[in-house]
Amino acid sequence: MREILPLIAAFATALLLGWAMRRAGIIDRPNARSNHERPTPRGGGLGILAGFFIALALMPQTSPASGAMLAGLALCGGVAGLIGLLDDLFTLSETLKFIILAAVSLALAGIAGPVLHLAVSLPWIIGLAGTGLWVFTCSNAVNFMDGSDGLIAACLIPACLVLATAGGGDIAMASLALAAALAGFAVWNAPLLRARGTLFAGDAGALGASVLFAGLALRWAATGPDGTVWLAALLILPLLGDVLLTMAARARAGRRLFAPHRAHAYQLLIRMGWSHRRVAAMWAALSLACGALVLVGAAGPEGLKIGVFVIGVAGFTIIHRIVRKRAAAAGEDITR
Repeated sequence: MREILPLIAAFATALLLGWAMRRAGIIDRPNARSNHERPTPRGGGLGILAGFFIALALMPQTSPASGAMLAGLALCGGVAGLIGLLDDLFTLSETLKFIILAAVSLALAGIAGPVLHLAVSLPWIIGLAGTGLWVFTCSNAVNFMDGSDGLIAACLIPACLVLATAGGGDIAMASLALAAALAGFAVWNAPLLRARGTLFAGDAGALGASVLFAGLALRWAATGPDGTVWLAALLILPLLGDVLLTMAARARAGRRLFAPHRAHAYQLLIRMGWSHRRVAAMWAALSLACGALVLVGAAGPEGLKIGVFVIGVAGFTIIHRIVRKRAAAAGEDITR
């Protein structure tokens, strides 16, 4: 019961705060890049963060060191979520967000433990910088991909469940808590019983939840056997891969890399007439497939871990190319 209570609290908190945020008056109004047509409440990400924090407070800790690490993780996630909330409310400058998120990413890299082995041993400063870049890239990738109902939950919930299975210990409990909080939010956001979601996470949820997940995956990578870092990256491949492959395609087309666009694979599918429910189901299937590869890799040596990572990247790249080719054949501008 001691293990179940934090998960129930995380789900219920996210669910109830989601209900409250639907009535709070923070509205996401459609623009030229939006995938929704009518004003929709946002701020549901506050429920995700609050649910995780409450679960963490109720969770039995295995050691003071682990408790301190999770507290630091929660602090970093909270700061990222606060920046996202302020951006939702007031639209912060991109430079300010960049600086704060970079600082949060480096802090989390130090707290969760920099990855110091990547096929070869790395100097501490290189490991810290590379690990911070991982957190920064994950947080921005999730934020970029948070544009279709249920998509983020469809990817992060399976990823958290696999991380809990493979990671064990406090990583497992914290990952389950994040999955439970995401599930509570998904009641309002995922197009399950309705054609469309009725609440968005906002930048508060996208940035906060992504930093929490990146930190947990990083902790697993830093403390697990050699090669675990490849599996941590594979967990978030359906989100990270779409962002990076789309960026590469836009670079080849001569587009400005950081200009707003609707050229991610999931956006192209929506532009071709796919429902948000169908897109979320596809990304959930991709996340489950990556999770299965992770569990296979976790049972073997470093070479197997690298192998399943390569298989996952190759498979996702093929799917991404198929989507882009079909969108182009349908007359869509696939770099816009």
